[in-house]
Amino acid sequence: MGGRIRLSVVVLTLLLIQPGDASAGMPSFTLADVRRSLSLSDLTRMRLEVISFFLLSILLCTGIIQFIWNSLRKDIPILPRLAYGKALGVVVLWGLLFVLVLTMISGARELMTPGAWEKKGLTHQLAQDSGQDVESQIAARVRAIERLADALQEYARTHGRNFPANDSSPEIPAPLWQHPVNTNQRYVYVGGRLDDEEFSYRSLPLAYEPDEVGPDRLVVLADGSIVWMPVNEINRVLSQREP
Repeated sequence: MGGRIRLSVVVLTLLLIQPGDASAGMPSFTLADVRRSLSLSDLTRMRLEVISFFLLSILLCTGIIQFIWNSLRKDIPILPRLAYGKALGVVVLWGLLFVLVLTMISGARELMTPGAWEKKGLTHQLAQDSGQDVESQIAARVRAIERLADALQEYARTHGRNFPANDSSPEIPAPLWQHPVNTNQRYVYVGGRLDDEEFSYRSLPLAYEPDEVGPDRLVVLADGSIVWMPVNEINRVLSQREP
């Protein structure tokens, strides 16, 4: 048994002492080696760089928070000492809260965009886009109703401060009465006087968009200003003007 062990040791020693090729210099490992070994695409590499940047930012913010908190202990001894792990938890928690708040603000903005939602039965759904996004449609609606408001104001200035009796007056070009998005629909015209004393200028609708645009509509007031008004508010003001 002992002879076999000695023989094995001799064979292993001979194998180890045989000459072989050796690499000169210190071994190195670069980012290029990582790229070749992982075969990362440009998109994957950019994403990893962004993730690493934010991770580094979080770690740096954690160190700053820990330093500020522990510095306050000099003036407020009752404060417990904040470890790095707990400081990291605080930073991550506040970051998640900020993401939640920003998401809620973004969602509220989408919900409150006039014309972005349309009523369907008892609920609402996103308005169908017919080649134009909602913002471009709103811009077109605003420009169109501004042209109508200017024409009505010019008519009142040249007709004793009276607006047209109806929407077929020859002084107002017919295309101005056509809605820019729902081209087969016309603006709803109310009429009146520029100096109507029954209501203030701001509460006196002169013309507004048709029903097809949804519950929130652009309204021309008697003083020429243009406002967004819900349809129930329009109906309320018009019902008060009835004798």
